[in-house]
Amino acid sequence: MALATKDALETTEAVESYPKLVYDRQGQLVEVTLTYTDYHTFLQLLAVYADWEKLPRHLQDALDHMLAEEARTEEGESIPLRQALAETGELSG
Repeated sequence: MALATKDALETTEAVESYPKLVYDRQGQLVEVTLTYTDYHTFLQLLAVYADWEKLPRHLQDALDHMLAEEARTEEGESIPLRQALAETGELSG
């Protein structure tokens, strides 16, 4: 599923299965284990709604990896970044 807008998430199904919750001896939640599909859905939600600057580095890396994989699997011809920025009016200088 290409990730471009919040509308893209409207077609996302509910979680595949309930996550596994792990608690420490004091009863504090210390870990949540997700299926790959649910983790991918979680990353898609972060990509749309989260403030990139406030995300921890490991989640920024996970999002980078997910978006790079999506870009590799997209069909069609790629264009240079400079050309894409010029076409959208975002190229400065």
